[in-house]
This record gives sequence, C-alpha cells and structure tokens, in this order.
Amino acid sequence: MELPGGGLDWGTAPHQDLPREIEEEMSIKTTHIADHPSYIITGQTLRSKTWVANVIYETTLEHLNFTPSDECTEIRFINKDTVSDLTLFPIVATSLNQFDPKNHIL
Repeated sequence: MELPGGGLDWGTAPHQDLPREIEEEMSIKTTHIADHPSYIITGQTLRSKTWVANVIYETTLEHLNFTPSDECTEIRFINKDTVSDLTLFPIVATSLNQFDPKNHIL
C-alpha cells in the first residue's frame, strides 16, 4: 500500500499544486485546502538517506469515487489501531503517531 503523495512543481504554492496532484493521482477534485499545514514531518528516505519534509494539509474532496492511476492504485482508510500489519515508511509511522483527531474537523 502506498499513500497518495507527490511533489510540488518548483516555484508554485501548495494551494496551486495540491489540487493538481490529488487529481493526477486519484482523479478526485479538491474543493478546499486548509490555510496552513496540519503537520510538517521530516525524516530520511530508506534507500538514499536523503532528508525530506512531508507537509500535510487537511483537504475537502468533491467525492471519494477513486480512480486508480499508475501512481496510486489503492485508497483505504486506516487508523493507528489497524496499521500494525502494514509495512510503513518511517515518516508515515511518525505521522500516525503525531495524529490527533481533536485537531481536525471530522
């Protein structure tokens, strides 16, 4: 399982590129993006040990009728209690440990 994600184009603001990335990877339109990131998590990649920053925004989507793409083949809802059998990138595991539902509109 891979999480949808992608890189922003150089010189563009997150609010410009996030809708494009979500639509490219999942064929879902974004209707709202929070003004500020919910989380900023840094860590090293497994293979190259390159440092990366994951900037996570809360978004509202038009629907959840997911269309698989070459970049994203599956979407499912997970929580801290259901991921023990999944192989996660360390930075994803870190983000799950930091997630606090009280900080989000659910």
